[in-house]
Amino acid sequence: MLQSYFLTAIRNILRNKKISLINIFGLSFSMSVGMLIIVLLIDQLSYDNFISRANEMYRIQTRDNLSRYSLPLYASTTFPLSKELRDRYAFIEKSTALNNNFGIEFRHGENLYSISGLYAEENFFDFFSFNLLRGNRDEVLKEPYSIVLTEETAKKIFGDNDPIGKTISVADDGVYTVTGITESNKLKSHIQFESLVSVSTSHSRSLKGNTSTDIGSNWERFYSSYVYIIPHKGTELSVIESALEEISSERYGENEDLDLTFYLYPFNKIVPGPVIGNELGVSMPRVYLIFFGGLALVVIISAAFNYTSLSIARSLSRAREFGVRKGMGASRKQLVLQIFIESVSISLLSLIVGIGLLQLILPVFKGFKMMALLQVDPAQNLQVYIWFIVFAVFTGFIAGALPAIYISRISPVEVLKGSSNVKIFKRLAFRKILLVTQYFFSIVFIITIILIYRQMIFMVNADMGFDREKVYNIECRGKDKSVIRDIFSRIPEVNLISFESHVPGVGSIRDAEVKLNINDEESILVNYFSVEDNYLETMGLKLVAGNNFPADISKNNESYVLITQQASESFNFGSVLDAPGSNIILNDTINLTVAGVIEDYRYCALFLPSRPLLLRYKPSDTPYAVLRLDSNDLPGTVEKLKQAWKEIDPDHEMQGQLLDTEIRDYYSYFEDILYMVGYTTFLALIIAGMGLYGMASYTIQTRIKEVGIRKVYGAETRNVVKTVSKSFIKLLAIAIVIGAPVGFLLNNAWLSFISSHVAFGFGTVFAGILVVIITGLSAITSQTIRVSRSNPADTLKYE
Repeated sequence: MLQSYFLTAIRNILRNKKISLINIFGLSFSMSVGMLIIVLLIDQLSYDNFISRANEMYRIQTRDNLSRYSLPLYASTTFPLSKELRDRYAFIEKSTALNNNFGIEFRHGENLYSISGLYAEENFFDFFSFNLLRGNRDEVLKEPYSIVLTEETAKKIFGDNDPIGKTISVADDGVYTVTGITESNKLKSHIQFESLVSVSTSHSRSLKGNTSTDIGSNWERFYSSYVYIIPHKGTELSVIESALEEISSERYGENEDLDLTFYLYPFNKIVPGPVIGNELGVSMPRVYLIFFGGLALVVIISAAFNYTSLSIARSLSRAREFGVRKGMGASRKQLVLQIFIESVSISLLSLIVGIGLLQLILPVFKGFKMMALLQVDPAQNLQVYIWFIVFAVFTGFIAGALPAIYISRISPVEVLKGSSNVKIFKRLAFRKILLVTQYFFSIVFIITIILIYRQMIFMVNADMGFDREKVYNIECRGKDKSVIRDIFSRIPEVNLISFESHVPGVGSIRDAEVKLNINDEESILVNYFSVEDNYLETMGLKLVAGNNFPADISKNNESYVLITQQASESFNFGSVLDAPGSNIILNDTINLTVAGVIEDYRYCALFLPSRPLLLRYKPSDTPYAVLRLDSNDLPGTVEKLKQAWKEIDPDHEMQGQLLDTEIRDYYSYFEDILYMVGYTTFLALIIAGMGLYGMASYTIQTRIKEVGIRKVYGAETRNVVKTVSKSFIKLLAIAIVIGAPVGFLLNNAWLSFISSHVAFGFGTVFAGILVVIITGLSAITSQTIRVSRSNPADTLKYE
């Protein structure tokens, strides 16, 4: 029985090649997007699955109640909280803490190495299920200067020699002993590391001045430590939360400068999780998956709608087949099964094509800068392909549901009278709604993609108020800045040299609070950069009042600042001419004198709000060299800079970039969003066009004799096209009337959160409408012109 159904399905697919190909490619395009989401979802849900007691664990996270930022929640917390919970509360079975501030640079043999990693408590391997290949899991993190390396890191340093017991000597720090080797981080986890170092090492390093504080006893630093607990079975979460409130009250209740509260978060929900500050590892936030899933869902539903309309149109040509089947005693159940088998067969064929398309999409997807930053590397295995097949069968059932329900209800008497007597939907109301919905989404997507493209171009090429094409930034790496200045000054193309704490224009900022009087209760939130002499001239910034930094200024006299016009207005100095010579107080303790006022410029990312800015003379806080170049051969000049850097630091390559290039690279992350939305828009538009083609096919099938009669009575082709197309044009008009305002409102909403943005008005909306009209009319006219040119003798003959 099933064999005959499949044979019939194959014959029908081959008999109706054009519509079958449209269905297969429409579904395959949409399924490739759906499969990409499946691959991505499986990748993200595989994080930390190897950890044996993941379902019992919680991470303690922090809320900064005094935070000035819109996101006061942090994945990090204070390191000593782990020991406090373990020692004071009997309901804690286990707890452990990590800190990600470890990093050393050392020589081994003739080579220079850098290692980063985590400070970890002794019970790390007892708590987490990382595989310790060499060493005693209870001893490897016990003594100061004990270090556990991954296989990959150990091989890089020691080659094929046994690393256990080997030492790593770090100048002005100490000698680290390799006590263990753990498996390289091949397993997906939000806890990633090159090395693990005993917590007692932090105390020893702090005594030598290599770290500012001992992390094990510092309750104020909560930006880089992570605490995990396993409570005893049966412990109510409310009991743990009460204990956390008690600790918070004891530690911060009387602290005016710090107010932290702690809360629990399930370990197995960390990835994918919410957007939160100071996340330990790199993973994709849940909102990304929802965004991708929403795009995929729109495309898949559109493709299913199209399959429905094309199946109905095709079924009219098979009206006699259904009539004869029913007349010969076929039940409705058998007809439904036949239609479902055809639908699933087409869906499985689409799956094969879709998998091929997926192989083309994946390299592009993995090449996105956002995906590389998050280390997203979707893999394909047996589990993934099983889900693909399940997804294809499900899509086939969804796509075939409406044709199966309605076509199986056709009366044999009506069917055998002729296809023109068959009415599937009364006035096609439901199908019209589906078509309007498809084009509604297409309009919204097209308006969005045009706006994102315009905004990206605007941000990349914006005039930020400084000479970004002439400035080259170089990391000083702690080297003597007088030596840097002397050596680079020998290069003829280097006109000026200065130093800065932050690279402008790429989102790197520092907050501070300013008061005009020590007794003021309210302070003004500002951003401030540390700079050195020649900074204004090097950057091309304009002084509008007062003077630059005094020529005889010294490191011991860092009391001068330059402020922007916006800062002058915020400080209520009146005219900018009144600002020079005024005094301000930075962070309640630092008295500063305003030397001059500079013209406002975009020192932060264009999508961030621009606050008042202070440029403070402070040579001790300027890790970047700023070079103003005058060169007709930039690659040649950069090569000269690299050669000069070897005199400054022969052990490290120069880390530098033209400021214009750095800004363009920073905003290039928007290209990922542009490509993703653009690809989805393209698919949605193509699939919507197929849907309109399908509906036109259906309508023309039911009106083919009407067209023949009109032609017999002398109707011209253009009149026939106009008559048949009129109803479709009305549907397009409805979609435009609904979609254009919605597209404008939705895009205007996200655009309002960007500080500097393009103008958004009728032009962008009209461009989106025009694209939809062109594609829509193309789909309609391709069908109506064909039928209008048909021979009336063929359409009106007795059947």
